[in-house]
Amino acid sequence: MTPLEYAQACLTTRLQDLSQRAASIERSRQHRQRPLSADSEDRATERENDEVLDRLAVTTQVEISQTRHALSRIQDGTYGLCESCGEPIKPSRLQAVPEATQCSGCAASAQRAA
Repeated sequence: MTPLEYAQACLTTRLQDLSQRAASIERSRQHRQRPLSADSEDRATERENDEVLDRLAVTTQVEISQTRHALSRIQDGTYGLCESCGEPIKPSRLQAVPEATQCSGCAASAQRAA
């Protein structure tokens, strides 16, 4: 298996896992259709849980988007090239972060700027 085939297999599996996670989060959010508890402490806990589910849903959707983007880069032949500088991304970085779109240097610069 080539490194590119390995990356594609890893990303495809990750996309499936993320899609299952998103579905599970959405099922957990369905409780919102029921009235909140009469007990104020229980209501507060339910609201906190809702906030956690909302954050998980957003994070999961971002990860799904990044994974799909990486898979599309494999298809169009740009996978492994930094989107910022155009230089190759080190294989060790791609192995650790298969959805990476920037080389280590550009990613560090972007992180400092944020």
